[in-house]
Amino acid sequence: MSNVDTYLTGVFRGHGSWVINITGMKGINRHSKVVASITEVTNAPGGPLDYPFHGSASMFVMNVVPYDNGTVDFWLQVNWDSILNLRMAIYVSN
Repeated sequence: MSNVDTYLTGVFRGHGSWVINITGMKGINRHSKVVASITEVTNAPGGPLDYPFHGSASMFVMNVVPYDNGTVDFWLQVNWDSILNLRMAIYVSN
């Protein structure tokens, strides 16, 4: 059985197509199985910016590339004309 760790990044903003490079992920190497999902987030009434929101924008994690030094590249695509608030969940199995 593999060891599964969960990493949850903070909220970030973006639209279009871009690569997010996350460094310092302990135990990550080229053999790691890394899966990610993204969701739009908004403010719940009186709350922080952490409430998942199903808006009209389509969003994709296009590619995930783990490296031996604990770095992972995530190629994201958000089909919307303006910047959106996003949250990415990352799951790692070694």
